[in-house]
Amino acid sequence: MKKRLLSAAFSAIIALQFAAPIFAQGSPLPPSFASEWKQKEIKNLQDGKIVIRNIRKVKNASLNEGINVYADKVLKIAKDINANYLAEIIYKMPKSSNQSIISQAVKIFEDINLYKEIIYTDEKKESSKNLFPLVEQTYRNDAQGYIQIGSHLKMDMLSDYNSELEIEWGNDGFYFHQKNVTPLMWKSLKAVKAGNMIAGICCFEWNDEYYVYALGGIRAPRIPFVIAEIERQFIGRIEDFTVFYIKKFNIKQEKR
Repeated sequence: MKKRLLSAAFSAIIALQFAAPIFAQGSPLPPSFASEWKQKEIKNLQDGKIVIRNIRKVKNASLNEGINVYADKVLKIAKDINANYLAEIIYKMPKSSNQSIISQAVKIFEDINLYKEIIYTDEKKESSKNLFPLVEQTYRNDAQGYIQIGSHLKMDMLSDYNSELEIEWGNDGFYFHQKNVTPLMWKSLKAVKAGNMIAGICCFEWNDEYYVYALGGIRAPRIPFVIAEIERQFIGRIEDFTVFYIKKFNIKQEKR
């Protein structure tokens, strides 16, 4: 009897391991995507909605390494700065009806002037304003499958700063990476050191679908009593930034 129970328990564990990457309605998704997700998040992804998760550390990311070369790059930039404020964004679409998604991504993300159109809405304060009230392109370098752009930016409540943006694309997908190359100051205090604020976005194919996966994060002090407010404002900015860009795509979802 004891052996039968142990055997059944072992079989159940194995079955759960194989079932973990499967979401609602039996749609296979990249490994680990179902690990810590809430049922509402799973349903939203399946329904063609953007899923945004406050994961705080890259070790809590839903995506494993080895899925795609560009996805690995996104994970690496968050690891390199050891981000301790971190959000991940996931969106998927059918490949069959979105064959131009990579060329669309290049066209959209290379236009630094689009930053001027992004609106940040603070629901708690019931206010909306430009996420980047100052946007200037300082240089641009183009190569085959690669673009590098320098910019001078400013966000609300923080000092202006310089950033570097990289875009890569090829047969395996698309990759966007932006980091600050000068510090961000809050009044006379250094809020974020140079290189410690990153945004990484990739697009790759998995099982006849395109996935957009992004990480936005910073390495900054986690000060007691203000952590929740910093996270609220940071996640809000990441959400508005990402939603803005996804809405710029001409995405066709299949009817259910």
